[in-house]
Parts: sequence; C-alpha cells; structure tokens
Amino acid sequence: MLVTVYIPTKNRLHLLRRALTSVLEQDYSDIEIIVVDDGSSDGSVDYLRELVRQGRIRAIFYPRSQGASQARNAAIEAARGECVTGLDDDDYFEPGRIASFVAIWKEQRGNRNLAGLFDSVRALTSRGEFVFNTRPSVSHLDLRNCNAVGSQVFAPVAHYRCAGLFDPLMPAWQDWDLWLRMTRAYGDLLNINRTSYVIDELSACDRISSGREARLRQAHEYLTAKIGKLGVRERANLIVVLHMYPQVEPRISEIIQLLIALRLRASLRATRRWMRKRGSWLCCRNSRE
Repeated sequence: MLVTVYIPTKNRLHLLRRALTSVLEQDYSDIEIIVVDDGSSDGSVDYLRELVRQGRIRAIFYPRSQGASQARNAAIEAARGECVTGLDDDDYFEPGRIASFVAIWKEQRGNRNLAGLFDSVRALTSRGEFVFNTRPSVSHLDLRNCNAVGSQVFAPVAHYRCAGLFDPLMPAWQDWDLWLRMTRAYGDLLNINRTSYVIDELSACDRISSGREARLRQAHEYLTAKIGKLGVRERANLIVVLHMYPQVEPRISEIIQLLIALRLRASLRATRRWMRKRGSWLCCRNSRE
C-alpha cells in the first residue's frame, strides 16, 4: 500500500533536512513524500530540487507564500497514496511510524466506523519532555471539547478530500477543524500508542504557542461557529483550551461561563491570571505617574 507523507516548509532548511531524513529512513519502503515549499528564500528550493532530481521526493514550489493550509491541501490533492499523513518541517518521525500505521490500518479494514489513525506525541520543550494525546480513541463528540488527536492523522486520502481538506480561512487550529469534519463523516480516530511523532519546540520559534492572542481568539470564534450549537459544558471546555495558551488573557465573561459550567478549577486559574495582569498594569501605571 502506497502511503503519501506531506511536508509543508518555509525557510527552515536545517530542520527540513532532519524531517525528511526521518521519513526517508522509515523501514516501510512504499512511501511517497511530497514537500510543498511555501516561498522559501534560504536555499530550501535548491535542496529540494536536488532530491527531486534524485527521485527521492516530489515537490511543489510556491514563489510566494500561500500559507500552511494551502500547502498541505496542494500535497493532498496531488497525493497518489491510498493513505496520507503529514509531518511539520520542525518535527520528525521515530523509526517504524509508517509501518505501524499500515499494519494497524490493514487490521482495521473491516471497521466501518473508523476515520483514521493517530499516535501519541513526544514533545521536547524548555520545561522537559512530555507525552500527550494518549487516549485510546477519539470520537467526534470528544473533538467538540478539545483536540485530543494533535496535528497529524493517518487516513485514506479520500477521507481528507471528501471532508473538505484544511480550511485556509482558519487562522489557527486548522487540523482540529478538519478532524471534526472527518470524524463527523467517517467515525472515530484510533490511537496506535507508539509515541512515534516528536514535536521539537526547542528548535522553532513561530509555532501557534508563540502566536498572537488575536489570532487564537479568531480561531476560537471560527471553530465555535463551525461546530454549531454547543452545550454549556462544551462551550466551557473550548474556553479552557483557549486559556491554555499563555499569551491569551482571560476575560471576565469567560470566567463567568466557566463558573456556570462548574469548571471551578479552570475559573480559579483564569481569575488568578486576570488579576495578575491587572496587577502588572496597575504597577506600570503607578510607576509612570
């Protein structure tokens, strides 16, 4: 079974080399790699053209940046594989990832309530190493509360295309949005529990975790509207996810919604952050006066 791995990239040549190596050295051989260069100017284009010449990858080149969603969509539309999965250029695969996905997918072929597979993730951060996305499976209802899957899914290419691909209008959480649509159409996502994907926050400086608050709030607004009618608990859970980002300042209205939903610990954390922000603002104001 041919598997397509898509990699969007822009001006990260030193990290792109590592990401590509982790795919090229997989012990499963029937892999098609499609790299979409989103307007790089750091030598990535020359590097990729050489790999294309060697027949090791396929590549799509945008002279000007189109955004990560457009890059991913272009690769998925061009994919020849029966199944597709992705890799961000600043992350990498552990050995055996694709072989594990293929073996489990073949075992599950008779499961008609399966949208795809995912795996738990190992994150390298300034605070140490963490493993997350460890639920054995994730349903559409689960995803209405939080993204317990992460940014990569292994699934038939038809599931991606028929679900509508990544939405370029989403300023963040594009993966979450697509998994919601995919699970609504095809069923659950199953965890293979290999911890075969490594997120390297130590090497990259422009992840969503360092993005602007306005971008995250807009993504929260868009996703909430797309999901549709939400229960009190679901709405509170989405607020909790938003507040997980340190650059997001909690609002009084959000704290009230958390209290109504009896998310007492979350409301207390949000209140403390709100008060610290007010305290810092007052200190700055007093020092100026």
